[in-house]
Amino acid sequence: MEIPRSQLDLRDDPHVISPPIITEPLYKCASAVNVTGYIPNATLDIEIDGAIAVSGVPGGFPAPFGATIHLPTPLDANQRVRARQSHGGTTSGFSTQVIVRDHTVDYPTGLPRPEIFPTPLYRCGARTGVGNLIVGCDVSVKADGTTVGAVSGANNPQGVNVSPHFDTGQHVIAIASLCGDPSPPSLEQLAQVPPLPLPAPGFDPIYEGGQQLVVNSLANGATFTLSRNGVAVGTFACWGGKCAVGLSPPFTTADIFTATQQLCPGDGSSPTGTGTVQPCSALPAAQVAPVQDGDTQIVLTDFVFGSKIKVFVNLVKTGDGSGPVVALTLPVPPGARIDVWQVLGNCQGRTVQDLQAKCVAPHVNGDPSALDLFPVGIRDPYDGGTTDIDGFHYHISGSIYYPADSDGSGTPFNRRVAEHGSVPLVIMVHGAHSAATPSYQGYDYFQYQLARMGFVAISVDERETDQGPDWAGWTQNIVRRAELAIASIRFMQQLNSSDPIFQGKIDFSRVGLMGHSRGGDCVIAVAERIALPGVSIRAVLSLAPVNSGANSGRPHGYQFMTFLPAADGDVVDNNGAQFYDQATADPIKTQLYIYHTNHNFFNRQWLNDDTGGGLPLMSRPDHERILSTYGCAFFRNALRDEPTAGFLTGLALPPGVQNQSVHLAFDVRDARIVDDYEGHPITVDKEGAPTTQIAGLIARDFPFRQPPGAFNASFFGNTTGNVSTSDSTAGDFRSELRSPADLRRSEVRVRAAEVYNGQNIPPDATGFRLGVEDGHAMIAWVDVNDVGGLPRPFDRRAFDMGRGDPDKTKTMLSTFRFPGPCLVANEPRLQIADIRAIHLNLNHGGNRPIAFDDLEIVRNP
Repeated sequence: MEIPRSQLDLRDDPHVISPPIITEPLYKCASAVNVTGYIPNATLDIEIDGAIAVSGVPGGFPAPFGATIHLPTPLDANQRVRARQSHGGTTSGFSTQVIVRDHTVDYPTGLPRPEIFPTPLYRCGARTGVGNLIVGCDVSVKADGTTVGAVSGANNPQGVNVSPHFDTGQHVIAIASLCGDPSPPSLEQLAQVPPLPLPAPGFDPIYEGGQQLVVNSLANGATFTLSRNGVAVGTFACWGGKCAVGLSPPFTTADIFTATQQLCPGDGSSPTGTGTVQPCSALPAAQVAPVQDGDTQIVLTDFVFGSKIKVFVNLVKTGDGSGPVVALTLPVPPGARIDVWQVLGNCQGRTVQDLQAKCVAPHVNGDPSALDLFPVGIRDPYDGGTTDIDGFHYHISGSIYYPADSDGSGTPFNRRVAEHGSVPLVIMVHGAHSAATPSYQGYDYFQYQLARMGFVAISVDERETDQGPDWAGWTQNIVRRAELAIASIRFMQQLNSSDPIFQGKIDFSRVGLMGHSRGGDCVIAVAERIALPGVSIRAVLSLAPVNSGANSGRPHGYQFMTFLPAADGDVVDNNGAQFYDQATADPIKTQLYIYHTNHNFFNRQWLNDDTGGGLPLMSRPDHERILSTYGCAFFRNALRDEPTAGFLTGLALPPGVQNQSVHLAFDVRDARIVDDYEGHPITVDKEGAPTTQIAGLIARDFPFRQPPGAFNASFFGNTTGNVSTSDSTAGDFRSELRSPADLRRSEVRVRAAEVYNGQNIPPDATGFRLGVEDGHAMIAWVDVNDVGGLPRPFDRRAFDMGRGDPDKTKTMLSTFRFPGPCLVANEPRLQIADIRAIHLNLNHGGNRPIAFDDLEIVRNP
């Protein structure tokens, strides 16, 4: 919330400034480091193994990509590197120490593959961006095999000037190297004729007191000429559509800035763009990501380039740096008040961003789908012959994506990958659609992402199962789909035995499955039916599945994930919830209930909106982004044991995703189950200890499935849970523990949901508190709003009933985490190592029902 600064008594100690931030990781042989988060125009020192290696480097402006500081000698493994800043006569403490690593340990098959971006490249382009680099590496850009630009000690990303400029039809690649180890070449880009005329450049908002402005709407690689009050201040080559320029003296409201851009001289300049300076009074507060108790940094989601960012915790200055990340001098205390003040030169913002630290506010972490290591080879289609199943004749076909030495069809398998052993296999199975639509090609984006990480990813062409009597067979159709997928796995075993590309390359002990719609049901059946020697199914992702009865309905023996599109206009019952409820956590199971997503937009070949425009949807790229990020996190964790499980268990959020629309339920193997409300009366919990209904609360166990017997028709899963109501805000459900619990390094988890009443969604949200009680009857409480808040039901009543169907608005439970340290922070007298009971308090009253399930105690990861 943005509030006037004049309302606050902020203690602005000028001697408190933030340590800067060193971009991690650092690797042996790097000749530079990158530093961010410092005050504009501060000077920077770099310390290596306790000695200052670089002193007093002018930092300039930290946005957008920080300061690249070149070192006197390249880094060596196990060195310890820190940075500090000095500004206005004050020197900060040192940053967190970074230990230099050996890239051959993290990347045994070679450096990550550079990425030229943005694209396309244009004729006469004078500069390009290269990303996916290790900071401090060397990078070169080649056009038709000739080096046209290079940087030693590169940042990530790195702008590279090119000379001569690009020409139409040139084939452009980038290559990085570190310690003499070259990366694979980037994906080749073809220089194109630019769209003419070029537009007039624009300007991001410019404010009085600033000394850095951003020119936007620039063609990639264009040069632009910037003028201030009619006087040219310089011509700059730009990549990426925007360029930041530092100027002096500070801006005033009398200043007028103009800019033109150009690619080829013969094409002429663009029209002139104009930018004016807004008064200091218009400077907004910076926008801040949610803050979690214990955080040591503040992340900004929007700020003015060139500004200083001051952070106050409980009105005391705790940070002074710049965006997008400001390091703090002390961790954020539980529930602290955070105020973030933006200052631009002599312009001191009149408002601050005011927020409260939350017990649970997962951070946006690195992109699990962005790991780009190898070129990608493709075989489309593969020809595995034919097979007969239940009297139907099928072709064994589809597409294969794999890590290769170079991009393209039929290129050799990547040599360095092969030298390090065989790789996991992921099989994808589409659902029913028009037999004329190449549905199996609809997940090519996901196959490509997995292949460039080092997986072999195949998509099975099952269009022949979509035809006539076969499609109408329902359960048996799903069984035949499963057998056809198994036939493709058998064919991959044949390729692994003798194919020139794939021989010895695939590890069938690490197999993952992904299926969509009927394919989502099919892949669970595949896991239960497959009997091929040496094949071990380790992971199954079931996307918007039907439930035909073709499998046991109880996914087990592998890691499981399901996607439930809340706006599904086809599989309207979200049957994947039934699979999740019955799945075992081996070792993790995850459910994504995703608002504003339909059935079809995860598949690029399924072009129609299955809601017919009847429900509000996120874009098709946003659908794909969810599958890419969560799907890659899932398979990387399940098949390669990589540390991406946090995305699957609510500890981290992926970037570039509409996370506010993704509601997770999850469970892990080693949880202590206090109550799952199965197989015993409500008067005792799963451990056999007594439960108590206090202060008028009424709790009953109900099947969380469709009637009969359900609380109402809004439940679509397949389990039993507790629905509680209370007229009083004191209504409390107490579950005694059979033995004391130590929550110092553990958390309480519970699945919960606001119960849809079958008629409408009340305007006011409801909620609950979770409490833990120690051996002295002391109770500490944390409200659900402090750990994420109960989602409101996704309203589809008008849509469903408008089609003549029953209302499919659902009560869908999400998992909430209540860490022990948060609980004890709210009641310091609590004996957190001696917890004897857990309370669920319906503190909103009003007889609004809340559904609960899976009350557990889980050790922190």
